[in-house]
Amino acid sequence: MRDYYRILQVARDAEPEVIEKAYKVLARKRHPDASSGDRSAHEAMVELNEAYAVLSDPAKRAAYDASLGAGDTVLEALKVFWDSGLVGLYKRYAR
Repeated sequence: MRDYYRILQVARDAEPEVIEKAYKVLARKRHPDASSGDRSAHEAMVELNEAYAVLSDPAKRAAYDASLGAGDTVLEALKVFWDSGLVGLYKRYAR
């Protein structure tokens, strides 16, 4: 099963606004038009759209979360956030 939170680079308890912002930033970065025909960019965008479709819908997100179980810890979620999440994106593009 794909980890939609990791794809969108957000924590499991992220607010809907954070998920939407992460999607917009990543979509702009990974869009195939910005990658001049790179096939992997198309696949990444499809994966990103799938993750956003699930996590942006409260009912789908609840079902997805239930299917995950308690596998991730809070520490791992924080690591994802700090390493490659919105903080990482901010550090990369705030220059």
